[in-house]
Amino acid sequence: MRHVIGLDVGGTTMKGAVMDENGRILLRAAKETKVHNNLPILIERMAALIKELRDQSPVHIEAVGIGFPGPFDAENGISVHSPNFQLHQADLRTPLAKLVELPLFFENDLRTAALGEAIFGAGREVSHLVFVPLGTGVGAGIVNEGKLVRGSHGFAGEIGHVRYPGLTAPCNCGKLGCVETVASATGIARLARERLDEELNANPQQAKASPLFTLCDGQIERITAEQVATAVEQGDAVATCAWNEVCEVTGWALSVLVNVCNPQLVVIGGGVCRAGELLLAPVQASVQRYAMEVVHQQTKIVLAELGADAGMLGAGALALQATNREQGTVKL
Repeated sequence: MRHVIGLDVGGTTMKGAVMDENGRILLRAAKETKVHNNLPILIERMAALIKELRDQSPVHIEAVGIGFPGPFDAENGISVHSPNFQLHQADLRTPLAKLVELPLFFENDLRTAALGEAIFGAGREVSHLVFVPLGTGVGAGIVNEGKLVRGSHGFAGEIGHVRYPGLTAPCNCGKLGCVETVASATGIARLARERLDEELNANPQQAKASPLFTLCDGQIERITAEQVATAVEQGDAVATCAWNEVCEVTGWALSVLVNVCNPQLVVIGGGVCRAGELLLAPVQASVQRYAMEVVHQQTKIVLAELGADAGMLGAGALALQATNREQGTVKL
């Protein structure tokens, strides 16, 4: 049995695991990141986490796979742009390799999560898959014939920055009306705040009776996506109005991916997917409205299975696949 370390580097925390080729996690560890524009400290913390896992591991470690936020030059181990860490064209491989005497393999964290779901999660029975996490932002990890699709410069899958007709909210990419401004945790919260604010101006008494107003203690700037979902379950009209728009836009974005990529499976992940059927059913209905019928009929849309472990498991799968190729063995 072969074993590797999978590392999922996030803006506040990095998580690592020793895992086998079947996706079984033998050991876990985590460290705080919270570093900005300081590559040496970030590298030190990554190396320390890898060392901790390696030292405590009861098995031999072959390699390390690393999922890193932002556009990434996987071949050269360079972070092209990572807003989480304020890095631009930063070489991670060279300094980390000096501290870690193991083969290192890198990829954008969204794609490692897609690979995790494709190999060990909801997509383990298919070879054509699109993974769409709905979290702080929105993106798409595309797996074709079991391989990640990166694009010519590593930017494939940026569905969150496609403009949806009629939307005008500013996006952090610098454009207006992107899918991400609605179909994300931040987008859901923003939309619900706007709808509740409109209701407060039009009908204050009714607005203050809303479960959404109660859930946020009247501090509408603090509304979260989770609170919006709870208010929808309670039948709140304001929250439901915002939620319906979110599901409509999300379904439209998925229909674009379905028409263009023709996957067997679309997997919805990220924190928003914890809403379960409350999210899945209306999104499926929206996809059916927009996608080409013959393509839609052949595509299944499901919720992710691996949760927060998808990135770690996918990073480990990346290392396993890469070492398979180097050894000339059969890929996962």
